[in-house]
Amino acid sequence: MPRSPTILFAGGGSLGHLVPSLAVLGELKKMRHDTRAVFVCADRREETERLLQAGYSFHVLRAPKSPRGFSLSLLAFPTSFIASCRQAKKILREVRPDVVFSKGGSVSVPVCLMAKFLRIPIVLHESDSVMSVSTKFIAKFATVICTGFPVTILPSRYKTIARHTGNPVRAELRTASVSAGKRITGFSGRRPVVMIIGGSQGSVALNNAVSTALTELLNLADIIHLTGVGKMKTASHARYFVRPSVTDDLPHLYAISDVVVSRAGAGVLSELSALGKPAIIIPLTGVAHDHQLRNAEYLRKEDAVLLLPQEHIATLGTVIETLLDDESRRKKLGSALQRAFPSDAAKTIASIVLAEASSSQIQS
Repeated sequence: MPRSPTILFAGGGSLGHLVPSLAVLGELKKMRHDTRAVFVCADRREETERLLQAGYSFHVLRAPKSPRGFSLSLLAFPTSFIASCRQAKKILREVRPDVVFSKGGSVSVPVCLMAKFLRIPIVLHESDSVMSVSTKFIAKFATVICTGFPVTILPSRYKTIARHTGNPVRAELRTASVSAGKRITGFSGRRPVVMIIGGSQGSVALNNAVSTALTELLNLADIIHLTGVGKMKTASHARYFVRPSVTDDLPHLYAISDVVVSRAGAGVLSELSALGKPAIIIPLTGVAHDHQLRNAEYLRKEDAVLLLPQEHIATLGTVIETLLDDESRRKKLGSALQRAFPSDAAKTIASIVLAEASSSQIQS
């Protein structure tokens, strides 16, 4: 029998990188219960606490972000990057993984570069419809790249095998409970519920729009508002459930919601797809090659979301009211969004990772 596979998960900067990796690991454990997993993450409290809570082994890697334009950080970048590569090489030699699974991000770059040097296969996953700078770089020498969107384009000069897998989502979504959502929020369930997710980026404009229209929104529905860490709103109302963020309770809040308003990050779109939730999407523009706008535009073409441009955010209340009044439209949007992403992404990616691990063990 082949020895236990060892997988190193690389990707740091946000829970948006970590949560999909945990979903893939869950499927790996089902396929091979003896799978050994080690994580490499950024020095961020939300990531390290989540890994400690789950009981997984991890290393913190301080990797510099690629600077844009001339600055002091540009001058310091070569020295910092070389140091991160040395640390990554040390980790890889200690862990001796059969495969590196990368979610991109600055932490992944030195890890994957050193994995290539040590001839360790790399399975790379890009969640968004537009490749990030880090995934473009890693894709040049990755063994397989898995894409979340079917429209993600891999340059033809790359030798990497591309597989459209969809985006892995947490298994807890399958056990999301309306009754738990009621208990968490204190809502009666007699009124419609609208969930508004600010997220870590671009939350200020969305939070301000909610504050301005809060009375109007509360006349329409009970409101769940996730403002983003450090951006908590002070308004208090029995029908207004507001938190900076939630983790374990999030599936239950999705379950109780009739409409979800969100930015267009791949993670939340994929989770809404898994649950078939009707969504109003307000993409954050002007960041990271406008990946959020591209994500939202693709789904709008599939008639899977309502796209509300940032410049029209003042009409949010009207758009919500129109959608709440049209049950048929909500059902069509939810069904179309559910069809837009493969439902078994985590399982598919886990199969790819295990296949590469087996191949790596044979060759070693």
